[in-house]
Amino acid sequence: HRVLEWTSLEDASAASVQAMAAALAPSFGLDGDAGRRAGEAAWTALGLPVMGRARRAARVWRELPLYFPDGSDLIEGVIDLVFQEADGLVIVDYKTDRIAPEQAVAQAAHHAPQLQLYGRGLAQAWGMPVVERLVLFTSIGQAVRV
Repeated sequence: HRVLEWTSLEDASAASVQAMAAALAPSFGLDGDAGRRAGEAAWTALGLPVMGRARRAARVWRELPLYFPDGSDLIEGVIDLVFQEADGLVIVDYKTDRIAPEQAVAQAAHHAPQLQLYGRGLAQAWGMPVVERLVLFTSIGQAVRV
């Protein structure tokens, strides 16, 4: 997750992603092999079509703090990636859970309420529609629309 947060969307290379993953691994208690796997997962995620869309987007926000009222509650969160396309905003939530590909749709559905809530908050705050919400599973290199 942190590798995707800190890596340039525009000019990342496999080597720079691996170097960042290796540098960050000890701070998360990961050994060299786990750091290498994290770098590979991040590099795969960066190659997904949704990340290409983010690179071409008019505006991009990463790790966007979000605070908004929802009824009598104050919702607080951080959106991993938001970008603006011609018809509205796209929200992407990174998940590093180790899942099998056949679990992706069910696991994404589990996270859907969070992304729907964030979408309501963004639409309310910015007056722009949220046209797509995606859960990006780094362990399988797949983004699922919710």
